[in-house]
Amino acid sequence: MDIKAFGKINLTLDVLYRRPDGYHQLRGIMCAVNIYDAVHIERSRGVSVSFDEAVPPRNTAVAAALAFLEKTGRGAEIYIQKGIPSEAGMGGASADAAGVLRGMNRLYGEPLSESELFSIALSIGADVPFCLMGGCAVAEGIGEVLTPLPAPELNLLIIKGNGGVSTGALFRGLRLPLERRPDTDGAIGAIRRGDIDGLIPLCENALEIPAIGLSPEIAENKKRLQSLGAHAFMTGSGAAVVGIFKTGEQAAKAQESFHDLPFARVCSTGRFVI
Repeated sequence: MDIKAFGKINLTLDVLYRRPDGYHQLRGIMCAVNIYDAVHIERSRGVSVSFDEAVPPRNTAVAAALAFLEKTGRGAEIYIQKGIPSEAGMGGASADAAGVLRGMNRLYGEPLSESELFSIALSIGADVPFCLMGGCAVAEGIGEVLTPLPAPELNLLIIKGNGGVSTGALFRGLRLPLERRPDTDGAIGAIRRGDIDGLIPLCENALEIPAIGLSPEIAENKKRLQSLGAHAFMTGSGAAVVGIFKTGEQAAKAQESFHDLPFARVCSTGRFVI
């Protein structure tokens, strides 16, 4: 079984308050993008997971496979080729877990219902349910309360430098309220109306300023995209920066200016579903 585990971007992201359980209450819009990790799955009695690059031995893909094994008694031998950069705010680890769950379930004739898959997904990580669902959604809670939206088609160039941002370190250092907060309700309205021109200027991330404190190159990469005519903003907890262009051709032309970076990819949002 071969699965494309799609990454995501946050068109908006707001941090509302710190909850009594220690987590932060979030609200924003997530959209899947056609940048993905390739997940290959074969039947096995146990669980074996390998990657084409170094990852921690305890990772979300292993957690997902072990959870599926515990629930169904069925294992898998899994190989993952990474296409989503790490510490980028693009949900790479969450996509891997979602791809493993979806792929193992299909491989074995779908022994688990959608609700059972989503329950396992949430036990692994807050963004895993969205990566399992795909498309576009309002994400609330810690990211697990999802309200589907029509998926806007946006022409993107996503870039990332050598550094990354640790989500844990970023949230531990947050001082609320944050300086800037996006108009998520306005962005939701624009998406529902199909008003792309109205949506683009509303794409904003409340975590961007504190993340720049940990990784100053985020600000430089944002300025570079803006200088090429893009509306630019950081996605997730960073450190990838998204540039929205009017056309795919403009995004491809802009990509030529980022040969010095390890990651610069033209892509789009849309109804990309595992």
